[in-house]
Amino acid sequence: MKDLEFSKGAIGIGESIVRHVKFGASEIGLDLSEVGFEQPIEGRIEFFRLTEDLFFKGELWTSVRMVCRRCIDPFVSDLKTTFSLRFSPTVHSAENDDLTNRSIDGEVVDLTEDAQQSIVLEVPCWPLCQHDCQGLCSSCGTNLNDQNCFCQTDLTEASPLGGLQNMLQSANSQEK
Repeated sequence: MKDLEFSKGAIGIGESIVRHVKFGASEIGLDLSEVGFEQPIEGRIEFFRLTEDLFFKGELWTSVRMVCRRCIDPFVSDLKTTFSLRFSPTVHSAENDDLTNRSIDGEVVDLTEDAQQSIVLEVPCWPLCQHDCQGLCSSCGTNLNDQNCFCQTDLTEASPLGGLQNMLQSANSQEK
């Protein structure tokens, strides 16, 4: 992806370049089955060079459509991520190497995979439409965010928690 490729020779030592980017999720290979991208991914990437090392600071944002894990209603949420990377012509030892420090291989640095990973890491693994989502009634399936449910919550022996309820009732009656 051209917007995420930076040429080492395009910048002198001590200089910086800011690039505004805009691209579709499919352009960087993002195909997440549970997430729909509502708009293009936009961002700002600063590229600067000190000696032979190249530094990148980026910020990407978009809106995504997901399904709430509690009430199964679709919702749209803003997604924003940041990243910082350092590319060096020297190979680092395994002790000092981490995900943000890399060696330069060639004249062009491609941040496509880094952008992809950064976005994927921001997608919640348990998306909720709101932090206090009430979910669905386990008996009738009513969305408890929209209306109250009038199902009886009587726990009987047939219920997985019915035995526990009976144990608690008998323990309380013995204490009295």
